[in-house]
Amino acid sequence: MGYHYGVIIGGVIPRSPDGQRIINPATGAYQPTVAGNVLADPNPDYQFGVTNTLSYKGFNLSCTFDFTKGGQVLSFSAASYKSRGALDITGVDREQPHILPGVILDPASGKYHQNNIQISGQAYWQALGGLQSEFNVYDATVLHLRELTLGYNVPNKITTRLKLSGIRFGLFARNVFYVAPNAPIDPQLNTKAREISGDLIYRELQMQELLVLALN
Repeated sequence: MGYHYGVIIGGVIPRSPDGQRIINPATGAYQPTVAGNVLADPNPDYQFGVTNTLSYKGFNLSCTFDFTKGGQVLSFSAASYKSRGALDITGVDREQPHILPGVILDPASGKYHQNNIQISGQAYWQALGGLQSEFNVYDATVLHLRELTLGYNVPNKITTRLKLSGIRFGLFARNVFYVAPNAPIDPQLNTKAREISGDLIYRELQMQELLVLALN
């Protein structure tokens, strides 16, 4: 109760008073998560779309953009790829020890100090993976070029000689490109679960692009 529609509730890593994640001193990994917290809120700040058409000497160019600002997505794919070492970032210094960003509580003094416990690369990326992990929540801001159409109408003097009412050549493309500045995937692409929660992305596939050449 009291949450926005579509939010994902899950466990988050406990933090120190200044907001840093707390490390388990026995393992060098993060402390167990605290359940019942908001992981992702899919509700955007705003959305809009623009369609524009330009015409010049028989040529017609039309394009449709849509833009979403804000909102969040939780990507299961990013989690899976991280924990299995399938993302390019997991290959950087893979064989070297890693240190998770965070702090360790000194029970004697009650103060926190920066984590200095080294763990393997595998343990590091597994800590940053996890199917329901705050590290796999991304900003859903995205710009799409949804449709692009280029057409040409053959001049009437030519079609009249051919005894035709008109000839039009057209090139149509859909899902031309997208720009998601704060996410490694298209935040609006999902193969499952979209009907359940707008911010849960499970095993996303590459956006299907469509190119059509037409003659009318």
